[in-house]
Amino acid sequence: MLKPLLFNFGMLALLSGQALADTVLTEQNLSRLESALPQLAKIQQDDVGSLQHVRLQRHCDWPRHAREVRAQQQGKDYLVEVDKILASHQLNAAMFMELSAKGSWPVLESLQPVLSITRQTLPFLPQVQRQQAEQFLAQTDNMTTVIGPCLSDADKVALGQQRQRLINLATRLPGSILPAQAANLTP
Repeated sequence: MLKPLLFNFGMLALLSGQALADTVLTEQNLSRLESALPQLAKIQQDDVGSLQHVRLQRHCDWPRHAREVRAQQQGKDYLVEVDKILASHQLNAAMFMELSAKGSWPVLESLQPVLSITRQTLPFLPQVQRQQAEQFLAQTDNMTTVIGPCLSDADKVALGQQRQRLINLATRLPGSILPAQAANLTP
């Protein structure tokens, strides 16, 4: 009786390990990203805020996403420095994009009640605040519609296991649209 139970548990552990191998959100990759962030944050960029206006296209081709975002930042001297930092942490632009995007999912989920209230209050906001809120809503809507369909079952398992870590990490990403206070929005 105990032997079949141990075999089934062993198979479950093996299958769980395989499922997590199908995600970029592994412990090792997240640790690499965390160790690269302080160096990435020190890079002098022309306008970090411009990253908030980057729009991802609706596809799950992360190397293509990386090329598209880099094309929007074309001619920026700091791209070489970014590449060096990523390489020193065994990351590349595509992996950084995927880790950053998928890693922001728990924060995007946590923000949904706030976004709903923001949508309801838009007509009552002064013009400048309304425009800022509309930009924020457009960016988060874009991220949600792009990232959501790209999440595999393995990604969802990893997201559940690393939820708080990812929320803390997402608020530290350079050019993040997510305010530092978002870490306190966990349900």
